[in-house]
Amino acid sequence: MVVGGAFATIGVMLDFSWLIAVGLLIAVVFAVFLPWNLLPPGMFLGDVGSYLLGSFVAAATIAAVFVGAPLLTVFAPLSIYLVDTISVLVRRASRREAVLSAHRTHAYQRLTDTGLSHVQVSILVALLSGINAGLGIVAMRGGVWFWGALVGICLVCALYLLLPRLRGSKLPLRSTHPVGQIEQPLAVAPRQSFRPQRYAVIGATGFVGAAVVAYLRAQNIDVVGVRGPRVKLSPQCHDPFEIASAIGDQHVVADLTRMIGRVDVVINAAGLATPDATASEELYGANALLPVLVAKAAAAAGARRVIHLSSAATQGRRAVLDESLEVSPFSPYSRSKALGERAFLVSCLADSAPDLIVVRATSVQGPGRRTTETLRRVAQSPLASVAGTGSQPTVVSSIDGLVAFVTGVARSEQELGPIMLQPWEGFSASDVLRSAGGRVPRSLPPVLCRALITIARTIGVVVPEIAGAARRLELMWLGQRQVSSFSSSFPAVQRERLERILSDGVHHETGSGAAT
Repeated sequence: MVVGGAFATIGVMLDFSWLIAVGLLIAVVFAVFLPWNLLPPGMFLGDVGSYLLGSFVAAATIAAVFVGAPLLTVFAPLSIYLVDTISVLVRRASRREAVLSAHRTHAYQRLTDTGLSHVQVSILVALLSGINAGLGIVAMRGGVWFWGALVGICLVCALYLLLPRLRGSKLPLRSTHPVGQIEQPLAVAPRQSFRPQRYAVIGATGFVGAAVVAYLRAQNIDVVGVRGPRVKLSPQCHDPFEIASAIGDQHVVADLTRMIGRVDVVINAAGLATPDATASEELYGANALLPVLVAKAAAAAGARRVIHLSSAATQGRRAVLDESLEVSPFSPYSRSKALGERAFLVSCLADSAPDLIVVRATSVQGPGRRTTETLRRVAQSPLASVAGTGSQPTVVSSIDGLVAFVTGVARSEQELGPIMLQPWEGFSASDVLRSAGGRVPRSLPPVLCRALITIARTIGVVVPEIAGAARRLELMWLGQRQVSSFSSSFPAVQRERLERILSDGVHHETGSGAAT
């Protein structure tokens, strides 16, 4: 209402009849809704209506400046909102916080936290906006009036931003989301004559879990499929020992123990495979807390070996992926996975505890998987490109290869590391795009690729959704090397399976024609 009234006044002084009409329309439309805000039980304008009216105000502002209205005069009524929003964006970006995630650090939000009611804060904002609107109109006289009005508007905005602190509101400390440290666990000792007869797969309805269950049953192996339970964990929790000692979800452990029964090997394939997700209790619960609960349930069920499926994303953009505890997470998803690995490895420390093994899966592709469909679309589009020759190895792998690797680790009688990395399947960055797209990808200068990735990664520091996209772009262009102790080379049959998965339905160009 204040903004609309200010625009109408500016229209009168500049003889802009259209601005008078637009200003009055804005004021009236907001005024009609005011009783619903003030009278119990209260009702707030939804997002669609707010964005519509806000866009109308923005359009009127731009139009007024475009036809010659003084810039300071037009923006003065909006100055309180603008400085609040811009200061929050700058502050959160400088603190490397996710600017798109929910928060309560706007000045008006912090004022309500100090004991002021919503109505009181609204009246305060309206009053300060009205003062600035009046100063903006005074600035139209030019000269010393302009500079005096400008100083006055700046002082009013500064007072507004300082009010929460003056009333005792303090900003939350910067959250760096670290991943707690643990000592390197001992290697899993050899088990002579280890012949597991019964398996349990947690997350049996998921993409990887269902494939593991199908593979074991095809070999006439007794396997129990269990749906992964939903648990929650605060994203602010970063101590693996604290997670490992949590007792608040003992009922989940009891339920899992009952469903698992007596088994030899438990494979945890449950979790949220959402690389672009923001930090949430659901994400950290599925990827950091659930592995601990599975390990405890497996120990109670008498299992001799527990395998937790993690992700190579925990090591981020390292030059070479390996099987060390060193991690470099770059997103909430990879951070939750890294935390889950460490909490899992310290969850059962008794002498009678089962073998605890983390399997880091690489970029697994398979029929019907959304990431595989996305890869095909990119490979068939003009975006399909690689840095240089594209001969660099890639971490893209097949679901068949992962299942074979996991089940091989499950029944291995050899000494195993606490962390096992899925072996390379022999594909280069160019091979993947050629198989998925049916054509040779274009070659880009490596320097250009690295520069664009650096820019995207920098933006991803404050916008996690961009971090995931930057990582996928980096893998497509530059690939990544990996060193696995389980196998230095992969059977040719696995390479053929990956090529078949990627090229499903794609016609490949050859020198003598096209072959399916």
